[in-house]
Amino acid sequence: MKYFVAVLLLAAVVFADAEWKIQTAENLNAYRPECANSLSIPEDKVNEYKKWNFPNDEKTQCYIKCIFGKMGLFNEKDGFNVEHLVKQLGQGKNETIIRPEVVKCADKNPQKTNACQWAYRGFDCFKKAHLDLVQTSVKKN
Repeated sequence: MKYFVAVLLLAAVVFADAEWKIQTAENLNAYRPECANSLSIPEDKVNEYKKWNFPNDEKTQCYIKCIFGKMGLFNEKDGFNVEHLVKQLGQGKNETIIRPEVVKCADKNPQKTNACQWAYRGFDCFKKAHLDLVQTSVKKN
């Protein structure tokens, strides 16, 4: 019985991951208004985000968490999905080079900060280390 349960759990993980797809600019453009509306973020601030200007404030942190959540890259319980991030940022590049950078930025929340701060901290790390990869990863495929 234990073996059967283990196989089912493994199949569920594999199937769930198989459903995830690399996110595109179209996905990001769909998520932006959803996240902005749910957080009451004004249009001028969203326009700044589109220019890759992300101030370290509570609304921006939660906006990043919302976007990453919708993209399947972050959730409040587990934090960052390293496999999805490697695929999203790598997109055909050598994943063995990208993985250590992703792992470094995708911390396990040692500061025990709230989910918005946690998501923002990881995003800020990705952005500082590899802004070009972050920007390219959501361009039209």
